[in-house]
Formats: sequence, C-alpha cells, structure tokens
Amino acid sequence: MKLLEQFFVVFKLLFMASNSIQEWLCSEDALQRTPSRLGGLSEKEEQTHRVNGIRILMDVGHSLKLSANPTMATACVYFHRFYLEHSFKEFEYSITALGCLFLAGKVEETPKKCKDVVAKAMEKNPKAFPSRLEKHVEEVMALERVILQTMRFDLSVDHPYKYLLSYAKNFIMDKDTMGRVVQNAWTFANDANSTTLCLLWEPEIIAIALLYMSFKMLKVEDLNWINKQANENWWDLLVHGLSVDMMEKICHKLLDFYSFKKSIEAPTTNGRSG
Repeated sequence: MKLLEQFFVVFKLLFMASNSIQEWLCSEDALQRTPSRLGGLSEKEEQTHRVNGIRILMDVGHSLKLSANPTMATACVYFHRFYLEHSFKEFEYSITALGCLFLAGKVEETPKKCKDVVAKAMEKNPKAFPSRLEKHVEEVMALERVILQTMRFDLSVDHPYKYLLSYAKNFIMDKDTMGRVVQNAWTFANDANSTTLCLLWEPEIIAIALLYMSFKMLKVEDLNWINKQANENWWDLLVHGLSVDMMEKICHKLLDFYSFKKSIEAPTTNGRSG
C-alpha cells in the first residue's frame, strides 16, 4: 500500500467514530462574517461563488460517474466548510471544487486520479481551467493539503440521505405515495448541497425538514405513523424539541436558493474571485 493510501486509512479509522458535527455548525450571524465577507465580497457575490463552485464540482463528479451520495455530497460539505475559514479572494473556487472532489473520492472509497479529475474539468469547462493540465494538477494537489489542514483531518461526514430512508419507514401509508414523498425529499437533499444548510443544522434535522417540505408540496395530509400518540407530531418521534418554525427556516433557505439560482446568470468563468 502506498504511503498516501496508508495515511488516509489511518486517519479515516481515527475520525470515523467521532461525531464532530457540532464543531462545524455555526449561526446565521457567523455566515455574515466569513473571511470572504470580511474581505469585501457582498452576500450576493459570495453566494454566487458558492453556486458556481458546487456546479463545477457536480458537473465533474457526474461526468466521472461518482455518486451524489456520498461522494459528491461529502465534497460539497468540504467546500462549504473550507470557505467558512478561507476567502474566495484567496482561493479560486474552481480549484477548490476539484480539490474537495478529489479528496472526497478517497475518503468515500471511490477514488479518481487527480489527473483524471482535472482533465474532465478542463473538458467540461475549459474557460475555468485555461492552463496546462500539469499546472492545474499541481494546484489541486497543493490545495488538497490546505483542505486537509482546514478540516483538521476531520473527514467523516454524515448526510441527510440515510435519515430520509430511515425516517420514511415510520409512516403508515401506501407505498407509491411514500415513494413520491421520499423521492421529492431526496431531490431537495441534492439541491441542498449547494446551500450552507450543512453549516447550520445537523443532517437529521435537515432530513426531517425536507420530509416536512415534501409532504406539504405533495399535499399529503392526515398522516399516520407507528406508535402514534394523541397530540403528538410525527417529528416528535424522531427528534426532541424540533419546532415547525425551525423546519420552515430550513425550507425557506432552500426555496431562497431556488430563487437566487434563477436570478443570476451564474457563468462558470475562470473561478477567480477578484
């Protein structure tokens, strides 16, 4: 086994068992004081860079036939966490997107060669990667080390997907209806990867909110679930202390993302944040 492969095996064993999600959660106020915002970028500029970076990541990931869950979802979490501590003015989002995807592939045991990741990115978006292949490979490899340091080698990431499937088993309804609810919520979870929800809420809470949103949008009412008690909400069975207001905040953040995405042209140009 190569030294770098041994390195990842050791660190994965060390950190997979630790639940460090709380260390990465922040407040809405903290998101207004990121290095990018303090460095002069507006909220719209920062959000645009996030959308463009995740778009590059997703385009390349799909082209390399990487799975949305967990590899690309993990890469997206790395991307958002990275820019919680660094500025878009300091690190180009295009290179960061590839660095996060490259690292996530190793962590989630779906590795791709750095050269292949970069080559596919250059093929998909030549304007964002105008230099020689070798130069971009060097940039991604160098940035991977920065990402590792930024993550403090805390590479294990949990996602809402598994909770969607688990929580769905608690409902008593026909299979087709529940299937539509879960499929809708799964699509929301994919879209949520482009937002900062992973920096604000635990994946369990996000999963419940997305199910809540799916039930509302599909107008599925009069829900029944296992061990239903009088004056109890279905989410009380899953998480203690969760309110409708909290779930609706999550839903509105995702809806705001849809509106924002439509409002911008979001060209994936050169990935430089001047």
